[in-house]
Amino acid sequence: MEDQSHLDLKYFVDNKVYNCPFCNRRNVEYTSDETRKWFNWNNNKLCFVYFIRCSSCKKVSMHLSYENLSPENSVYGFKSGVDIDSFIFYSVPTSFFVIDSRVPAILRELITEAEGCVKMNFLTGASACVRKSIYELTILQNAEGGNYKDRIKNLKAKYPNIDPELFDILCHIKDMTSDKIHEQSWDKWDSKHIQLFIESLKQILKEIYVDPDEKKKRSLYIQSLLPEVLRKKPPSV
Repeated sequence: MEDQSHLDLKYFVDNKVYNCPFCNRRNVEYTSDETRKWFNWNNNKLCFVYFIRCSSCKKVSMHLSYENLSPENSVYGFKSGVDIDSFIFYSVPTSFFVIDSRVPAILRELITEAEGCVKMNFLTGASACVRKSIYELTILQNAEGGNYKDRIKNLKAKYPNIDPELFDILCHIKDMTSDKIHEQSWDKWDSKHIQLFIESLKQILKEIYVDPDEKKKRSLYIQSLLPEVLRKKPPSV
């Protein structure tokens, strides 16, 4: 069967189910909570507002798009066969739920802000958030080194089981030579660079903070099965 785990990273899976940012359920049904609304973004552009209610927790999220994503002759829901996420430029809540809560809050908040800036095309702000998140990670992990590149290399050595190329990507961060972000000292990245750093960083965070805990939980579960199995072991002949 085809691997579809990438759908867990989306807000809307299709026009019927989504990944709820409130109750954190995946592939849960949703409904359009109110009739579609729109307003004038400027003299020449409309912005459409969608209110989406989770069928599980009943909480409502808001989503903005420059496109009319509703079916013809309807003011409810989204058209079928549309990559909804690609047309939504701002959501409340943001896609915060895709970053596991076991990742430290300061890193989740910075990455979430970076992703929000990218959607709004605020690339300078997104760049600063990504750089700051890498800096905070090196602090949390007590990475050693006189500059960012050395600290990232220290993390790479500390976690040999993580794909080293992910750390090599982060090492390409430019002009971060001190413990502060000097806003006038570095060039703005474009969205492709920012997305590359965000996805690389999220994978590193998953392998540092999430995967070990999942492995421990699986191990504890297996160990919990042993007593029951041993009690039912047939007597030796």
